[in-house]
Parts: sequence; C-alpha cells; structure tokens
Amino acid sequence: MTLEKKLACLRKREGLSQAEVSEKLDVSRQAVTKWETGTSRPSIENLQSLSRLYNVPLEYLLDESGDELPAPAAPAAERAPEQKVQKKEKQWMRLLVIGAVVLALLVCFLFWYGRGQKENGLDLHSIQGEESTLLEEPDFNLNWE
Repeated sequence: MTLEKKLACLRKREGLSQAEVSEKLDVSRQAVTKWETGTSRPSIENLQSLSRLYNVPLEYLLDESGDELPAPAAPAAERAPEQKVQKKEKQWMRLLVIGAVVLALLVCFLFWYGRGQKENGLDLHSIQGEESTLLEEPDFNLNWE
C-alpha cells in the first residue's frame, strides 16, 4: 500500500477530517490533501508527527510493501479523556492569565485614580480663603494630664 493510501486510511480510521489533521500538525489543509493524493510527500518532521497522531510506527508509513493497517495501540475513545484534560488545563491557564492581567490593570487604575484624587483634592484652607498650609503640622495636643 502506498503512503498516500495509508495516510487516507489512517485518517479515516481515526475519524478525523483533513482540516482536523492539518490543525493538529500545524500545516495547511491543502498540504494534507496533497499528501493523500500523492501530489507531494510530507517532510520527515511531518511524517514523525503523523506517526504519533495515528499511533503507528514510522517504519509502517515509510514501508510501501505492507498492505495491512496495524491495529491502533489505544483506540481514539480511550485517548479522548486525556485530550479533554489537556484542553481543560489550557483553558484554566488562559483564564488565570486573563485574570492576572485584569487584576494588574485594576491595581494600576486604582493607583492612578488615587493619585489624581490627592492632586485634585480640596483643601480646607483654600475653601476658607486662607493661604495653604500644607507644610505646617496641626496645632493640637492630646495630652491627658
């Protein structure tokens, strides 16, 4: 069986579309189509990725004398929970990063807003028409004698 036939059969066995395979391998859908039609051949790196994706030995993909598809080491249904866990971990990581950014922006806004309030705050002396005595200390004493 030729490489292109093997790739098409393996993809169908896994229940994947060409678009899903291209997404998982980070290549274009057209590249996957060309591999399966025999118009072009995948690079060594892509062959290694295909071998891992379809859970078959790399030698099987390269050897065109064998006609049988090897049995998958683990059915796709058994690998699905592991993939779901990884997907959830990525979602949590994204949420944590977004939360941290929002929290940092909130803290920056509060500092900025607080500084603006101090600069624009009203002084009791200026309201009463007196000179500002910002540098003076208050004249009160709390001696309890």
